[in-house]
Amino acid sequence: MTNFFRKLTESSEPHSGDTSRSMLKRLTVSFSIALSVILFTHLTEFPPLQRIELSTIDFRFRQRGPMQVPQESLDVVIVEISNESFKSLPEQWPWPRSYHAQVVRNLKRAGAVAIGFDILMSEPDARNTANDDDFRKTIRETKMVALGGKTDIGNQGFTMRTSEETYGNIFFSVDSSIGIVYIRNDDDGVYRRYRPFTFDPAAERKLPSLAFATLNKAFNNPPFFTAENFSDKFLYAEKIIPKADDVSFLINYYGPDRTFKHVNYADVIDDSDFTTVDELSIVTGDIPGEDEEEINTFDDPDFGLLYDGTFAGKIVLVGSTLPEDKDLFPVPIATGKQSGDNLMYGVEIHANAIQNVLDETALYKESWWLDVLLIVVLSLLVFYSTTWLKVFRFRWHAYSEILSALFTLMLLAGILLLAQFLFNAQYYVLTMVNPMLAVVVSYIGATVYNYLGERKQKTYIKGLFSRYVSPAVVNSLIENPDRVRLGGEKKELTVFFSDVAGFTSISEQLSPEELVQLLNEYLSEMTALVFKHDGTLDKFVGDAVMAIWGAPLPQRDHALRACKAALEMQEVIFEMNRRWKKEGKPELGARAGINTGDMIVGNMGGARRFDYTVIGDNVNLASRLESANKQYGSRIMIAERTYQLVASEVLVRELDSLVVKGKTQPVKVYELLSFAKDPLPPHGIKFLDVYNRSLELYKHREWEHAITSFEQARKLLGEDYTSKMYISRCRHYINEPPADDWDGAFVLKTK
Repeated sequence: MTNFFRKLTESSEPHSGDTSRSMLKRLTVSFSIALSVILFTHLTEFPPLQRIELSTIDFRFRQRGPMQVPQESLDVVIVEISNESFKSLPEQWPWPRSYHAQVVRNLKRAGAVAIGFDILMSEPDARNTANDDDFRKTIRETKMVALGGKTDIGNQGFTMRTSEETYGNIFFSVDSSIGIVYIRNDDDGVYRRYRPFTFDPAAERKLPSLAFATLNKAFNNPPFFTAENFSDKFLYAEKIIPKADDVSFLINYYGPDRTFKHVNYADVIDDSDFTTVDELSIVTGDIPGEDEEEINTFDDPDFGLLYDGTFAGKIVLVGSTLPEDKDLFPVPIATGKQSGDNLMYGVEIHANAIQNVLDETALYKESWWLDVLLIVVLSLLVFYSTTWLKVFRFRWHAYSEILSALFTLMLLAGILLLAQFLFNAQYYVLTMVNPMLAVVVSYIGATVYNYLGERKQKTYIKGLFSRYVSPAVVNSLIENPDRVRLGGEKKELTVFFSDVAGFTSISEQLSPEELVQLLNEYLSEMTALVFKHDGTLDKFVGDAVMAIWGAPLPQRDHALRACKAALEMQEVIFEMNRRWKKEGKPELGARAGINTGDMIVGNMGGARRFDYTVIGDNVNLASRLESANKQYGSRIMIAERTYQLVASEVLVRELDSLVVKGKTQPVKVYELLSFAKDPLPPHGIKFLDVYNRSLELYKHREWEHAITSFEQARKLLGEDYTSKMYISRCRHYINEPPADDWDGAFVLKTK
């Protein structure tokens, strides 16, 4: 609310509780906005909004990029089943289970601490069941293998719907080390979450996911060991995993596809006891010019995986990276090279989940109560700041609007920057959409609130000032309320008083109805001229008119505007008299007094009845000047300060130095004659010269010469009441000379 509106309200309802009620009203509206946002975001499901929130997580991943962690320091290595492995191994897919057994044995030799197979083995080996026995024996002896399993997930989310004891893997019976490979996707199809376990109602037990089953092997936990489930977190081997919902946590992806080290399956199995397709070709001579020495990528003493530390102390995941296996999933982080490059193989998602547990880097999701608190705080902040900025009206009204919009945009940017900082530095997922929605809705709400409040105030202003000023000034006041202050302000203004000469005698000639009609026509014309020159009509007192220039809107040329209005009034009165004379109505004349000076302007009166007016000595002086016209026979009398401001624009003659009733200091006064641009007839120019010379003789006490000169001036004009008055005054001073300290001032004893 602007100072203008505030003071206007204080003037119209000056009660001590106004500010408190206004604050309470704003508080109520801002809390209502916050409550609406909370209800909409927390108690209703609006999928588009939820998807936008999910996409902000992807945005944060893109802005952060891969975590700055050396690949060698990561605890997971992926052994990938790739096209290159297919070409290198002599058997066709599905490979004999003896291959898997050999890989496990080699990985154990190389120092791996746990191995997880992201492969479902639901059927026996089609070539030879001895291969299955070999794999079972290896699993049993190494005690480091977790196998992929499956469940039928129903509509209840994490609850399993099958009672099959093998969980889709024929090797479950070896040591029950099964990990469910199912990964939950969000509503938009992107894979951001990971479940530590799945519940089997038939067996009344929880089954770990593949990542946690593999971790069980690394930590020597029993097969069905699962993370403890608390209200706000999972706890696994004293590792805290913050919850995203009741059954999963948010994966903090270390990077896009191939962030973790990948090793070809064929390179792991290719030891001195295994013959690859290339080695077989060398032996048989199918590759001309090649040496017949075998190259064993696993146990070669110079560069073999057994010795280079690739698997030492690592957790190994074995899985497919073949596009035809359709084990590719969209994730929130991408390589950034092209659209759609955010796909990641399932085995890599399990690897990220394992690394999150080991490093305790899983993403923290903001709690609901903190989100609610943020919504409330931001709603209050935006609403109050936006309405507060409206208090300050600048030279251009748009400034406050621009500042409000900029502040709102800065808050939105601040939320984004804070969310990104917390994500990068603290692995914290601050809810972005809800607080941003609170900011936007609060800004819109505050704008509407201000609009309705200002509309109410504008209606009040229009009703108040339309009586005083022209519609153009009213509109300017409404659009630029910062340009006025109500309630009492000291300013230099120009005040105007006019009165009808001989109104009593005129009223005796007319019936009451005719008199009212005549007066209304006269006052309408005078009011129109006040408004024409952007004056403020203060009041009518019978046939008298009081007007102000320079308030409520500031005017640098307020004195000139008042003088222009006064001169045009005389012209309009002349035309009205010509018309009234033809109609048989009495003619009227009007006298005016104009003064410029400091005065108090504002709303004055009581709590229920007040007027916009001016008070002060300079106001009283203008009123005295209007009456003083009778002493000089003049029409428009202006004071010295007014003349100083308009001297180059108007033509005047000095009347006297007056000491008005109630004052002791004289004031030089002038009769306003015409605009300076209007040419005077020759006799008029000569009259002014003679009159001014006569006045100088009078001031120098040359009474006889002054009388002669004033008589000459009268003849030039035909008749001049002022010259006649001075002739009479000179004759009086011949008989009764003034005191020696006489300064030429005349004491006006009447109002």
